[in-house]
Amino acid sequence: MTTELSNGHHNTGVPHLDVTVDIATEQGLRDGAAVIINKLRPGWSVKSIQWKLFTDGITNKLIGAWVNDIKECVLVRVYGIGTHAIIDRKQEIKNMQKVHNIGGGSELYATFENGIAYQFIPGDILTEPMAKDPKISKLVAEMMAVIHNIEIKNGEGGLWTRFEKFINLIPTSLTNKANEKRMKNEFLSREEMLTEYNMLKELLDKETIPLVFCHNDALLPNIVYQEGKVVFIDLEYGGPGPAAFDIANHFCEHTGADGVLDYDRFYPSTEFQLVWIAAYLKHYNRITKKPPPTDDEVADMFGLVDKFNLVSHLHWSAWALIQAENSNIDFDFVDYAIQRLKEYRKRKAGLGLS
Repeated sequence: MTTELSNGHHNTGVPHLDVTVDIATEQGLRDGAAVIINKLRPGWSVKSIQWKLFTDGITNKLIGAWVNDIKECVLVRVYGIGTHAIIDRKQEIKNMQKVHNIGGGSELYATFENGIAYQFIPGDILTEPMAKDPKISKLVAEMMAVIHNIEIKNGEGGLWTRFEKFINLIPTSLTNKANEKRMKNEFLSREEMLTEYNMLKELLDKETIPLVFCHNDALLPNIVYQEGKVVFIDLEYGGPGPAAFDIANHFCEHTGADGVLDYDRFYPSTEFQLVWIAAYLKHYNRITKKPPPTDDEVADMFGLVDKFNLVSHLHWSAWALIQAENSNIDFDFVDYAIQRLKEYRKRKAGLGLS
């Protein structure tokens, strides 16, 4: 195995390391990360390096290293097994650079064979109470408006392309037979999923919705609060999409991913959503030099967000079933998929679409 830095990767100008990190064990993760840190920070004494294993994610493995000050921490993220099938890693690198350039995310230090090394952003990962705090939620809305003004190019894959790809990648059988039984008894068949997908696409294609650059995965652990500012991290799914999807998805993620997904308790109230959307549109219009939004424009966006809520639930339920077969992370992906499907059905009925 060579560990030399090459000049750039995928024509992005980011150094590339010919290293593959073993994530089967924590020791393998640390050993591989140590090789990468040694190349990126050769002046750091191996004995002085402090390590922290982050355990929030349910897709990748993440470990950080620093010597004196955690603000200098370098994060090493190793991609989860099988995620290359659902995530465009070249696009992720471009996304990180775009968002870093507007002051909204981490600097990318290097890529390696099965991951990336990048800047740690000090601050507090958003919690549900923080996300509901009026001052912080306004910052989140405004930063999303800034991200939505990043330039997009024609031809970049969008939400519907990715959603359909997820559905087609849902496994027909699972290695874990108990999970397979649950999937077959309590979930939709691929044909049924495609029927729902086509219904949603037809419903929403009727709307005049401009495409913007979306984060597409604005769950609370992907937003870091600093005094008077928030930044968005983890741009794996970033790309063109309807703004209303990004907003709806963020609202859905107020519930978190662990255990029972209590949407009745944690999904934002209508009042909260209207205030959030007004702050978002006001900032978006300010950036694009348009007048402040009218009450009708806020109400229209709220209605769109309500519909895209359905897309979020079905989209991530398909993703979870792919993960159920491919991921080696200890998480009940099948149960998560079933819970998202239940909420999808409930919201669909609420909109009179059943």
